[in-house]
Amino acid sequence: MADKNLGGAPEGNTNAAKEHRLITSALRRAVVQNPDKLRKACLKVLDEAEEGNLNAFNVIADRLDGKPHQSTSLEGPDGGPVKVEQIARQLLEPKAKDTDS
Repeated sequence: MADKNLGGAPEGNTNAAKEHRLITSALRRAVVQNPDKLRKACLKVLDEAEEGNLNAFNVIADRLDGKPHQSTSLEGPDGGPVKVEQIARQLLEPKAKDTDS
């Protein structure tokens, strides 16, 4: 039976499931046990952003608004899909060394 998933991991693969992420699990336990530390860390990021730290600002923006969607699309001249007519592979000979020097 052919895999219907055309990209990424095979169907049913759970290797990247959140419960398998050791660092995430450890951080989650630490936050549950120490919620005041998380609050202090968040305030520190906010203070850094206020001081002009662009990375801190981006962390806040990504968490509040989500990361910007990045996609690439190819369109033909009429706005429709690009039609692939030929795919070619060409092997090139190495350049000859200059022997006049």
